[in-house]
Amino acid sequence: MGKVMTLNYSQCRTTEDGEYLIPNDVFLVPLKKSTVEIHSEIIEDWLSYTDAFSKSINAEASYLTVLNGRFSTGSQETKTHNVYDETVTTRVQVLHHIYSVKAQPSFTFHNDFRHQLVSIGNQLENNQSRIAEYMAEMLVLSYGTHVLTGVEAGASLIQEDQVKKKFLLDNEAKKASITASASVTFFHKVNVGIGTSMEGLSNMTKEYLVNTVNSKLESWGSVPFYPGITLQKWQEGIPNGLVAIGKSGLPLPFFITPDALPELPEPTVYRVATTVENAIRLYYAINTHPGCVEPSSKNFNFQANVDDGSCQNPSTNYTFGGIFQECHGVSGQDPEKLCQSYRIQNPLTGSYSCPKNYSAVLLHEEQRTANQPKMECHQQCHSCWLVFKCCNKVCGIRYYPSTVKFFAYWCAAAGPIAQSTGFLFGGLYSTGNENPVTNTYTCPAYFFPLVLFDNLKVCVSNDYEMGSRFAVPFGGFFSCQSGNPLAGLREGQSPGILQDFFYQDSPTKYPMKCPSGHSQHKAYLSDGCEILYCLQAGTLFAQQLAPIKLPPFLRTPSPNGNLSETILVSTEGSQAWVKIQQSGSWRLANGTYGKAIALLFQRNDNLGLSNGAIAGICVAVIAILVIFVFIAVRIRRYKIRGYQEVTNEHLVNNDGNYGTTETLPEFSAA
Repeated sequence: MGKVMTLNYSQCRTTEDGEYLIPNDVFLVPLKKSTVEIHSEIIEDWLSYTDAFSKSINAEASYLTVLNGRFSTGSQETKTHNVYDETVTTRVQVLHHIYSVKAQPSFTFHNDFRHQLVSIGNQLENNQSRIAEYMAEMLVLSYGTHVLTGVEAGASLIQEDQVKKKFLLDNEAKKASITASASVTFFHKVNVGIGTSMEGLSNMTKEYLVNTVNSKLESWGSVPFYPGITLQKWQEGIPNGLVAIGKSGLPLPFFITPDALPELPEPTVYRVATTVENAIRLYYAINTHPGCVEPSSKNFNFQANVDDGSCQNPSTNYTFGGIFQECHGVSGQDPEKLCQSYRIQNPLTGSYSCPKNYSAVLLHEEQRTANQPKMECHQQCHSCWLVFKCCNKVCGIRYYPSTVKFFAYWCAAAGPIAQSTGFLFGGLYSTGNENPVTNTYTCPAYFFPLVLFDNLKVCVSNDYEMGSRFAVPFGGFFSCQSGNPLAGLREGQSPGILQDFFYQDSPTKYPMKCPSGHSQHKAYLSDGCEILYCLQAGTLFAQQLAPIKLPPFLRTPSPNGNLSETILVSTEGSQAWVKIQQSGSWRLANGTYGKAIALLFQRNDNLGLSNGAIAGICVAVIAILVIFVFIAVRIRRYKIRGYQEVTNEHLVNNDGNYGTTETLPEFSAA
C-alpha cells in the first residue's frame, strides 16, 4: 500500500529511551514496561473469524460490517478448513507490547497521495466525472480503504489449530479444557524450558492432538522463529525487531477535508471525498457474495460471504424468455457501424422483443465511445520567392469519435407459463470466468450462446428433450441499475443487501435480489456495473472461494480535449476560488464575489495581448499593405511606358515588319 501520511523527521524526535526516531506527525506512548498477554480462544465458525491484529478495523461499521476482515487470507483459509475438513479453529496468542504509536489528527498528506487527490478534484471541476471516478478507483487500489491511525509496537507468536468439530461437540461441557490443551501444545512447541514430554501430557491434550488436522505457528517480530528456539531467546530479540501487533484506523474518505487539502476549493474537497467513498463502496459491492452460509444446509453456497436467507427451500422454478439488445447512435460520423456489434435479437421472436406472456426488463444501459480512423488530405501552402505561393499535399490519419448507447434486456415471465415454453438455462461465461455448469468456457451439450454486452455469453436451449438434463433452475437477472421482477415488487419487502448498502441511489420497482430459495451469482462486470443471475440455491457447489477482485472496475476513459478548463469555483455566499495557471492549485479569492470575477478576467487578460501590442500590429499590417500597393502601381506604369516606346519606334522606322513583341513577364502575387 502507498503512504497516505508523509514521514518527515526534520524535528529529530525520538522515543523516550532514545532507541527510535519518530516522524513529526506521530506521537508515541511508551508503556514503561513490557506487557505480556497470553490469550487462548475457540472460533467455532469462520463467520466469527477476525484478524489477530486488526480487530478494531474488522469491527469498523462505515461499510457493510460483516464484510470487514472477510477478504483476508486467514479468513479464507479458515473457511476452507471449516467446510472441507469440518473443523473449528483454536487460537493461542502471546503478545509483547512495547510502544503505543498514534498519528496526529492533523497529519500532513504524502505528496504523491495529495497530488492524486488534487487531480481528482480538477477532473471533477472540469466536468470529467468519469475520469475522476476511474482515478478514485486507482487511488483505492494503491492506498486501500482504511488509514492506520494507531499501532501497537511489539512482537507476537500465534498458533492456529484446525480441530475436528466432532471433538468439540463431544466435549461441549469441557471447552475450558480444550483451550487449555491448545495452550499446552503451543508451549510444548515453544521451548519454555519445562521439559514436558508427550507422555506427561493429559489425556485431553493427547486427544486434542489426535483431532488436530492442521496447525500453523506464526512469529511476528523479534528474530525468525525456528523449531527448538527457546522463548527466552525469542524475547531477547524483540527490541531489535518491533512490528505492528495491533492496528486501528478509519476509512480513507474521513481524512479528505478542506483543512487537509487547501489546494482545492472547499466544495471540491467534499466532492473528492464522496467520489473516493463511492469507489470504496463499489469495491465492497463487487466482492460481496450473498448466499446461504450454513454448511449444514443443502442450499449452502461455498462462495457466499453474506447470509441472504436462501437456506430455506425454493418456492418455485421460473422459465427464461430469452434476451435481446438494442443500440442507438448518440454522436459521431458513423455510429451505425459501431452499433452493429451491439445489436442482438431474441431467437424466440426474431426481433428486439419478448415472447407472449413475457415482459422485457431493462438489465443495463451503457454508453460506449470508439475512435474510427479516416485518411484526410489538404493543401499546405506557404509564401515563396517574395510574391509566389507554394503548396504541398499533406495527408494523415484523423480519428473521429463515435458514441453509441446500448440497452440490454431479458425476458421475465409475466405470469403462469405453460410447460416447455421459453428457453432452458445452461449457465453463462465470459473472458476469465468459466461456466459453472460445465467448468469450461463452453455451453452444455444442446445449448448455444447468446452474447450480451461485449462478451457475456448466456447459454440457452429450446431442446427440452435432450437439453433438460443439463439445465439449471433459473431465477432471473438483476444489476446495479435494475431489480429482479421474479422476486416481486420492492414495496413491502427488503430491497436486498446490495441495494440496501451499496446502490441506494438506484431506485427500482423491483428488489435487487433473488426469489426465495434462490442464490445469486456474479455474471459479468460491465464498466463498473455488476450483472448478477439467480439459480435455485444448492444447484452449484463451488470447489474454491471466489478471488478478491481489485479496482479499477471502470473502463479506462478517453479524455475529452474539447472541454474547457474550469478556473473559477464559487459558492452561494461570498467565497470564490481561482485556479492558478502555473501550479494548477487553487487559491481563495480575497473580497467579494465581484472581486473574484475581476481577478479571473484580469488573469485571462494578462495571458493575452495588451492594447498597445494590438495597435502596433494593426499599424504594421497597414504599412505592409501600402508598400505592396505602391510596388504594384509602379510595375503597372513601367509596363505601359515600355509598350508606348516600342510602338513609337516602329512607326518612325516604318520597316513593315509586323510580328510579336517581347514584353515583361507578369507575376501573380500570392
